[in-house]
Amino acid sequence: MKNTINFAAMVLAAAFAGALSLHAAAAVTSKQAAGKSGAQFTQSYTWYDGNREQRVWLNPQAVAEFNPGKFSTREARSADGAAQLLPMKRKQRGVRMWRMNNIEGKAVHGLATRNPAGKYSPVFHDGASSSDHMRALPGNIIVYLNPTWDAATVNSWIKKRNLEVAEKLEMGPNIYVIKTAPGLEALTTANEIYLSGEVAAAFPNWWEEVSTR
Repeated sequence: MKNTINFAAMVLAAAFAGALSLHAAAAVTSKQAAGKSGAQFTQSYTWYDGNREQRVWLNPQAVAEFNPGKFSTREARSADGAAQLLPMKRKQRGVRMWRMNNIEGKAVHGLATRNPAGKYSPVFHDGASSSDHMRALPGNIIVYLNPTWDAATVNSWIKKRNLEVAEKLEMGPNIYVIKTAPGLEALTTANEIYLSGEVAAAFPNWWEEVSTR
């Protein structure tokens, strides 16, 4: 089922404009913050906000933990004896940030091994500085399929790719939340699906830091 999806530009300009504008605002914020002080990062990753290529920079000294449990502090300090909770601009329910050595994914791998039921992600920034907008990958991706596809075509595409639907969104036709593991798997899966040329958009279901005003 190969499609060149010439309809994508029209769809993204109209039905998806609201969702994409949120990501565009974040991109502008990251440019404005580029001159701020903070630790500097070198490893970047690409993701696609509709048909726009975006970049995020990996923070190798931080890990995001989602839905922390009773023993999460113990698990974190078992993975890295020097682990410390990082302050956030605004406290957000269900997420904690740890200062940990996550070079080459060491901390995330260790945590996932010790606590398979936990949800851990590398931490990324919209710029190369630790002062830039922060985000992480709690799991799942959002996919915008061809809005003209009927239910049978949608189901066939999902089955062909061995995907599992978490939710159908009502913000437009044929927009789905697809299940993935937390962390880099979500980013890799979203990129693979978008670059296949079969969909109008596919991007991670990002968690993003809430800024104070």
